[in-house]
Amino acid sequence: MTGIFEPRYIRKIKIENGLALPPMVAFGFADENGMVSDRNVEHYSKIAQNRIGLIIVEATCISPEGRLDSRQLGIWDDSFIDGLSRISGAVHEAGSKVFIQLHHAGMKAKSDVAKEPFTSSNYDDGRMKGREMTYEEIKIVKDQFRKAALRARQAGFDGVEIHGAHGYLLTQFFNSKVNKRTDLYGGTFENRNRLAAEIYEDVREACGDDFVIGIRVGSNDDNLEDSIERARFFEKLGFDYLHVSTGFDGTRSVDELPKDFPCNWIVYGGVKIKENVGIPVIGVNMIKDENQIGYLLNNGLLDFVALGRAQLADYNFVKHMRNKDKILYCLECKPCKWWTDGRECPRQIQAARQI
Repeated sequence: MTGIFEPRYIRKIKIENGLALPPMVAFGFADENGMVSDRNVEHYSKIAQNRIGLIIVEATCISPEGRLDSRQLGIWDDSFIDGLSRISGAVHEAGSKVFIQLHHAGMKAKSDVAKEPFTSSNYDDGRMKGREMTYEEIKIVKDQFRKAALRARQAGFDGVEIHGAHGYLLTQFFNSKVNKRTDLYGGTFENRNRLAAEIYEDVREACGDDFVIGIRVGSNDDNLEDSIERARFFEKLGFDYLHVSTGFDGTRSVDELPKDFPCNWIVYGGVKIKENVGIPVIGVNMIKDENQIGYLLNNGLLDFVALGRAQLADYNFVKHMRNKDKILYCLECKPCKWWTDGRECPRQIQAARQI
């Protein structure tokens, strides 16, 4: 068991504690072309100054046609490298390690960036619609991930996290409700994992053995048993860590939680996957107070706890926790103000008034 503020490793990267910032998109921070702005740099710098162990920079798109929103950070050509270097530099200067999440929305791409979104196979459930990708398009996407990872390395990041969760492109391949292909990329469990596996192999070959490659996955594609098997497959393949969240949809991976478990089913899914793999596992979703964090880390149930809204509400959450000072807890506004503009978060406004 490793305590909250004790160091640990992902691959050969030493991380000073078990607390992480998950990739939380800050809509409206990047400029209209997806370039890093001063607000992006300041945002990550403030959190890093708390001596948090790991920061994973928000979903950063590998293709202009794969964005979930036109205001999303980009990494699809070399013009993004200098701006992204400012983020990695600010985080490193504060003493934290930093990865960046590489993302493609697939059929969840917004209509203003993709006229005809594609996915694993033809799909239309009345809410989302996408057409089946061709072999050539699969080849292009793999190359986009590879080049994006190389840019991330050039920009000074310690590693990348491939986004295979939250209903985006890779989980559209993992999930049998969506993926009805009858070729090498569909049908069997192995085939539904093939695109992610080939992306890993391409990125590893391009970026080398000293570069961290992780993947964000759900515990509910198609169910917990399949997700555990997928986690074992990805460990054997060579991924350095797993960041466990939700998959294609909100289908619960467990019906009931243990009575003493202090978090939700999404976190519990991460705990169950941790029991079945030997690589580090990051747990996430509505973990927001010291008791939950201590339960998960001090009992060795997870290797890292990712604090998202907790740190958006209180940039100094980690410092306050370490020093046993008052924490400005997330108020769970619905909808979350960060999805429009983080400056509207009532806790951020309160903190600003106290300065």
